[in-house]
Amino acid sequence: MTINGSRLVHEAASGMTSLNNRAKARQTMSAALAFIEGEISTGVWKPGERLPAERELVERFGLARNTLRKILDQLEAKGAITRHVGRGTFVAEPAADQQSSDELVRKIHRASPAEVMDIRLMLEPQSCEIAAARATATDLADMERCLHECEIAKGVAAFETWDGRLHQRIVAAARNQLLADIYDAINGVRRTAQWGKLKERSLTAERRTIYQQQHRRIVSALRERDGERARAEIRDHLLSVRESLGGF
Repeated sequence: MTINGSRLVHEAASGMTSLNNRAKARQTMSAALAFIEGEISTGVWKPGERLPAERELVERFGLARNTLRKILDQLEAKGAITRHVGRGTFVAEPAADQQSSDELVRKIHRASPAEVMDIRLMLEPQSCEIAAARATATDLADMERCLHECEIAKGVAAFETWDGRLHQRIVAAARNQLLADIYDAINGVRRTAQWGKLKERSLTAERRTIYQQQHRRIVSALRERDGERARAEIRDHLLSVRESLGGF
């Protein structure tokens, strides 16, 4: 082989080695990033907790220090960590607006059944009237599915699940995202133990039949685009639910 030929082979081999090294470095960097994000998301490293020192992380993953700092830059840009000169790197605290939102949901879920029903009577009739004008064919098909699943549900828990989804679909059909988000939080009360016990006691076979008939009338009014009737039907239904839960 000529000198030039040997040089070409050597350069090609060196190029392949360089590519392999870069690929390995990217894999190692991705693994380190995934590990740190995983420790944060699963709560192993909690908000406000200090991360291991850079030296420890470099040794753990076999990274160059500048590579680790690129990873930390990415995490800081995402808001997952905060870095303080002379103090170290910490898991970021939840944003204040997220904390406020979480606290609001907790308050809703601690509300009494009477308070929940009061709010539902304020929100759902108006939402239902608006939904009569805005519901799409897909919305109505989803409601029909919920009706069917309610009627074939085995047990209170399954009925409650599909009952809740029906009411969510009706509110969502009003096409107001803020209203839908608020209602989703309220609807989460159905998953609390207190609500479950109330429904276990109150949802007799006779009462369930009444609810199913009321649901059918509500969806029929929506399908016919009769907002006034839809509003009245869902209000009557909610008053019936409140009465079955104890009247309040």
